[in-house]
Amino acid sequence: MKHVAILYSEYSPTVDAIKYQLKNEQVDCKNSIDTNDNYDLVILSNYINEYPGNALACHHSLFPAFKGNEPEKEAIIEGVKITGITFYFTKPEKIIAQYPLVITNDMHFDDLKQRLNYLEQVLFPIVAEQVLYNKIFECQTFINKISSGCKGGCGQCNH
Repeated sequence: MKHVAILYSEYSPTVDAIKYQLKNEQVDCKNSIDTNDNYDLVILSNYINEYPGNALACHHSLFPAFKGNEPEKEAIIEGVKITGITFYFTKPEKIIAQYPLVITNDMHFDDLKQRLNYLEQVLFPIVAEQVLYNKIFECQTFINKISSGCKGGCGQCNH
């Protein structure tokens, strides 16, 4: 059994989706951990504080663009037409996976944030599982998950 920590400062449905995806593992949800704790994977979900160790995180932009605290607003202000989410390891920073999202001309940054939150909730559990079990990423897995309309973590389907 693998031992996973999910660090979060503010609860989000993504936490439950990750816990459901990793239901056969020991998953601890915490506001902080000691770097001496022995985890197979540390996941940052809406985690504001600085975590000194290496962890899997998600950011609402396609790195290297918009690394600030409000990437949705930055993308709208800069007028970019494509943004997305980046899953990455924090130390050293290493991109694991990215998923694009088209920004329409009438999209407000709150709409963009909502869509990126949805993508995070659907895809973060897949990325966490792939990383935990050292599996190869298939882009088709992301596409199938999004096109099925499943948000993950519900237990009502195979996602």
